[in-house]
Amino acid sequence: MVNAIKKEAISGPILVVLPKFIGDAINTLSAIELIRKLYPDNEIYLLARPYMAELFVRDEFYNIKVVTDERYSEAKLSVFSLAKKLKRTQFSMAVLFRGSFSEALLAKLAGIKTVIGYAQNGRKPLLSHPLNLNVNHHYLLRYCRLINETHGNGFEQFNIPKLTYREIESTTVNNDKPIIGLYFGGKNKGARHYPVEQAKQVVTLLNEKYLPNLILIGDKSEQADNLKLFEYANSLNMTCTDLTGKTSLTDLVDHIAALDLLISIDSGPMHMAAAVQTPCVAIVGQGTSPWSLVVPKTPNVIAATAEHSLQLNDSLLVQDINPENIVQLCFQII
Repeated sequence: MVNAIKKEAISGPILVVLPKFIGDAINTLSAIELIRKLYPDNEIYLLARPYMAELFVRDEFYNIKVVTDERYSEAKLSVFSLAKKLKRTQFSMAVLFRGSFSEALLAKLAGIKTVIGYAQNGRKPLLSHPLNLNVNHHYLLRYCRLINETHGNGFEQFNIPKLTYREIESTTVNNDKPIIGLYFGGKNKGARHYPVEQAKQVVTLLNEKYLPNLILIGDKSEQADNLKLFEYANSLNMTCTDLTGKTSLTDLVDHIAALDLLISIDSGPMHMAAAVQTPCVAIVGQGTSPWSLVVPKTPNVIAATAEHSLQLNDSLLVQDINPENIVQLCFQII
């Protein structure tokens, strides 16, 4: 047990250090809502990596501000230089949603007295309110525990994360048919990547059952694989738009919000869909974390898994997820 923080002692701004991956960062929003409820009048600053900062700048739900983590920008500030800049804001409290030692050192050097985080990676002496990490807890619960247990366990539940998005007009032609987004990843996703030949089977089955408008999404490293899917969809005379590598992070969220359905591997776009309430069929092979710890807590996400696979090689699990199963799940959610 840790001593409860006295709210009246937190009179100034609050610094929230976000994780480095976009899906994890989105999942902190439930805990950030708890912070806002506890401290309705305090300024809350999110320290975010440059590539994801734009996603939170336009927030309309949590009344937050964003500070770019210049350790990862072109400036490549040292932890000492960044701490010096942060110190000028005179933060009353820091919440570390990332578990590295350097984040605790940053808060200490910035002169922040109340520092909440998990006691891991040798940083416990740098935390005023350290908690023991339960690795079996869902990530949403992990983040919310940091707030609830350091404030007297006053909350019984939390809400799912919400992302602000801009409504956009569809760029497709066949507007009377559903708009389905596809994100199968690329080789950069390792064991999570859904093979191109099986992805083509998904496209074929979607065409037979829905005649949909397809939107392909991904980053520049995934353009080659998605080009194969784009050409294949065109060979079937399907309406298909390839946005791979052509969108900013906020544009990507806007396009996902405009979809009737997203089919996605376990990755950032899946968490974006959950946070804008777009139905999603998640293709779940061997992930970076067990699926039970990261599954979005919304009925709008259904998983196609390899739970009956007998593969000894984890990297081959995703190949045992049947295209027919993926498309069948679409019926349940679209």
